[in-house]
Amino acid sequence: MSDKTSDYKKSLYINIGITLAAVAVFVLFFILLRLNILHQVEIINDIKSKRSFVSESAENLSSLVKDWAIVKNYSQRVSLLVPSKDDLVTLSKDINAIARQDNVSLSFSFGAESNLTSAGTLGSIAFTATADGSMDQILSFLKDVENKYYALKVNVLELNRLSEGLVRVMLSGQIFYE
Repeated sequence: MSDKTSDYKKSLYINIGITLAAVAVFVLFFILLRLNILHQVEIINDIKSKRSFVSESAENLSSLVKDWAIVKNYSQRVSLLVPSKDDLVTLSKDINAIARQDNVSLSFSFGAESNLTSAGTLGSIAFTATADGSMDQILSFLKDVENKYYALKVNVLELNRLSEGLVRVMLSGQIFYE
């Protein structure tokens, strides 16, 4: 009986060992499977994130292309508003013509010129002007100059009363050019 008991115990230990080994292999398999699944989920989430980024970029690009079609017309108009340096030669004559049209006595002179620092920036030239006339004439003159020269920046505007109904306006500022 002792042989049968020892064979039985031996057989029991072998079966328990095999069962434990099989359970260990299955546990290890499931752990590796879980790690693989987590890795695959991470890859899928990364792909989704990249796809979302590409989709958003495509939408932004589409919007920019659509906006560029609109902005291109405005950029051409803006470039027409800023005169070239060569066009400044006639500026003094144009402003004097506006002054004559509005019955304003005008003295106009250019000052120092700024240097262009880089491509795409505007240059400027300083100006000073003194205009004498009635308040209505001066206002009309300023409005006409403003409507014609959008690339004009007035730094100083002084208004003085000379006599009843007659005022003097002194302007200084910059005229921008490309």
